Amino acid sequence: MALPSLDPIIHQATRLRIVALLFRNRTAAFTWARDTLGLTDGNLDTHAKRLEETGYIRRGRVLTTSGFQVRLQITPEGDAAFRAYLQALRAYLALETVEPTQSASPPSTDR
Repeated sequence: MALPSLDPIIHQATRLRIVALLFRNRTAAFTWARDTLGLTDGNLDTHAKRLEETGYIRRGRVLTTSGFQVRLQITPEGDAAFRAYLQALRAYLALETVEPTQSASPPSTDR
């Protein structure tokens, strides 16, 4: 049985954390996502741009009482991609354990 491939855009550790956060919360303020994930502005911005280029998230500005706020939101495409990613992981986890073949002689337990 061939295992499904894992989406390389989502599979990168930082982007996986961003998409998981947005999948759970649907939308998040840029600063809240940055602080929650322990990222720098530049790091979050770079990964958010990559996710935005693939259509997995969108970025927008909203006016709040304290000024404009950048918000990140998962798109329907991002939602579907993350669900497919989770399904692929489940396929890996559902594999039956296969014992590796033994070498010619088992390791010695004598000391």
